[in-house]
Order: sequence, then C-alpha cells, then structure tokens
Amino acid sequence: MKRKIISFIFPLIRKIVSFIFPLTRKIKSEYNGYLELTTFNGRTLLNTENTNYSYGALQRVLKFGLLNTDLSKTRNILVLGLGGGCVLKTLRKEFNYANRITAVDIDPVIIEIAKNEFGISEDDKTKIICDDAFDYVMNDNSMFDLIIIDLFIDNKIPDKFLLLEFWREIINKLCLGGTIIFNTLCDPYIETKDIENKLMKRGLKYRIYRHVEGTNKILIANYC
Repeated sequence: MKRKIISFIFPLIRKIVSFIFPLTRKIKSEYNGYLELTTFNGRTLLNTENTNYSYGALQRVLKFGLLNTDLSKTRNILVLGLGGGCVLKTLRKEFNYANRITAVDIDPVIIEIAKNEFGISEDDKTKIICDDAFDYVMNDNSMFDLIIIDLFIDNKIPDKFLLLEFWREIINKLCLGGTIIFNTLCDPYIETKDIENKLMKRGLKYRIYRHVEGTNKILIANYC
C-alpha cells in the first residue's frame, strides 16, 4: 500500500512543479542514446537529442496522417515504431478506434517508458512486440488494413527501411483497400522516389504532404 501511495504522489508532485518550470529526466538506451522525458505545464514529452519522439510535434504529425486516412473499414493496424505510444493514444481516444493494433519497437527501454510513463500496455486489442521492425516485416505473415511506419533513430531513418526489399514486404502485408502512412522528413531530406515507383508498380496510388509541422513529409498510399 505504501509503495502504491508513493507511486501516485511522486508523479502528481512532478506534474504540479512542472507548471513552475520544466522537469527533465534522462534515460540511457542502447538504441536511442539518451532519451529525455520532459514534463512542462503538466504534460510529459519524450524526446531525443535532436527531435521529439512522442506527445509533441510528432503526435500532431501522425494525427495529420490519420486525418487524411479513412479509418471506417480498418480492422487491424500495424504500427512500426512505438515511441511513447502517442499514435496509439490518438487512435483510441481521438478517433475512437476500438479494433486491433500491433505495435513493434526494437528498444525495450522505449516500450517500458510507453508503459510506465504514458500508460501504453497490452490488452485484448493491443499487442506490443519488442523486435527489429525489419525482421518482423520479413518474417511475420499477418495482414493489416493500415500500416503506420514511423521508424527513426533520433532524427534519422535507418537505411534498411528505405530498401525496396523492405517495401515489397510492407505491400505484401497490406490488405486490399488498405493504407500505408509513412512518416519521413523534409529536413534532413529523405529521398522516397524509388519507394514511390515501387508503390505505383504494385497498383497503389500515393499522396505526399510536405513540411507538416515545419519539417516532416508524410506519404500516404492506398490501392487504386
């Protein structure tokens, strides 16, 4: 009981103090270097050295992608790159999405942060997998109505997630009528022309939205 009281009081005190000045904690990660949890005006953000990972600009970027996607017939979503889980919260709370979500992240520290700091955990409609997204895509045979690709290490997308080999398997996992949301960057610039050609050859049309939140480029693809 005492431990439960302490675990409740400390976050409450931190939230109250954050209205006076921001509070930042650093957490070491094998994959992401030092992660920063900053609480300011009662809200906690997850950042790396150079970019926001969750609950700040990134959440608004991914919400923009979802607003430009028809979720009415979506029954099964794959999220590659969990971060703090902000896209899961956006789907559940703002879009009232009640069906299945599978989230994949290579970093166990990120998964623990999502659980302990932001209340993101598994249930009968939410599955969280600690795995390299590349390996997961190559080896799993599940199909999805929506695939959200948000794979960054700090502010860079690892080269393997731009390979056509990876995108071939992404398309293979997409149900007929499904949608892909790919979050990339305008600054630093991410070239997606080969991916765009691959999508067209497989019968998907795409739209690109540039400078979302000032820096991000969102590619949204679905079957014609």
